Amino acid sequence: MKKLFAATAMAVVLPFAASAHAVSDAGCGLGSVLLEGQDGLVMNVLAATLNGTSGNQTFGMTTGTLNCSTENSLLALQSFVNDNLDTLAVDAARGEGESLDTLATLWGVKASDKAVFSQATQARFSDIFSSDSVTAEQVLENMNRVVSEDQQLSAYTLG
Repeated sequence: MKKLFAATAMAVVLPFAASAHAVSDAGCGLGSVLLEGQDGLVMNVLAATLNGTSGNQTFGMTTGTLNCSTENSLLALQSFVNDNLDTLAVDAARGEGESLDTLATLWGVKASDKAVFSQATQARFSDIFSSDSVTAEQVLENMNRVVSEDQQLSAYTLG
């Protein structure tokens, strides 16, 4: 019954959605590659869903693939911190982990400085994750302050 309802809903909505030329708001990722050139609300929702559920946007932002750009690193940083706040908090508390390493890469930290970056986030964890309700924007601001105050990392301070 659910399949019949879904098929009927798609049959009714698809012609209208396909003709509605929405601006491509799907972002970058697998969905934007697979559905590139497809206009309409349904295609944008499908692309955004694929981007979000396939877990490849971080890879795309880091490498500049999957229709992602590495040119706007601040936007990539904001998006990454927002999407990975809880995992990033765990990794920062431990001073290691994939999300922390990815953040350093997006930040533009050289491989030779990543260990210092990780140590600084661990040492200043309570300054970066200042409360249980800290926002991604606050974490990024706090982390930028930590980076700017570290002698070896200060060259990576965001403008």
